[in-house]
Amino acid sequence: MNFQELNKQRKIALVCSVLGIIACLLPWYSYGFGSVNGLNGLGVLVFILFICSGILSFIGDQKANLPSKSWLLVLASGFICFLIPGYYIARILMATGSIGNEEAGVFKSIYGSGFGLGVGIWIAAGAGAVTAAGVYRLRSKNDTIKDSFNMLKNSVEQSVKTPSDGDKPSN
Repeated sequence: MNFQELNKQRKIALVCSVLGIIACLLPWYSYGFGSVNGLNGLGVLVFILFICSGILSFIGDQKANLPSKSWLLVLASGFICFLIPGYYIARILMATGSIGNEEAGVFKSIYGSGFGLGVGIWIAAGAGAVTAAGVYRLRSKNDTIKDSFNMLKNSVEQSVKTPSDGDKPSN
């Protein structure tokens, strides 16, 4: 694979996937004398989705845009990889931002006043947002979310209905 010949859409998906994987290994939260990386809770899902979108960017003709089915999957995984860290960021900022809030008191009693967001959660949210926006912006002209979803749905239905060689009755 030559990175220079890789399609722009695939480059964005690949670079953001690598950044997202690295971000999951970096601290998402820091407190007092320790930190927690993204491989906890829903961060594991973010990590897996970044791996999947990176793999999908390699499949097929690397000089062409992502196929409709792969395009939709990478778009959805990027969006989810933005939503999960974004939810955690919003929740922590709201909880620690207001002093009268009960949740802020709980955070301060458990973690002390040194609780904060780490760099990894910001990079993960940014990589997810850029993946979703970049893949959507650079899609093929005939790719729509509705058509891609219908193609993916038909492909899944067809693979479920078609028996494998081991399931066929013998004569």
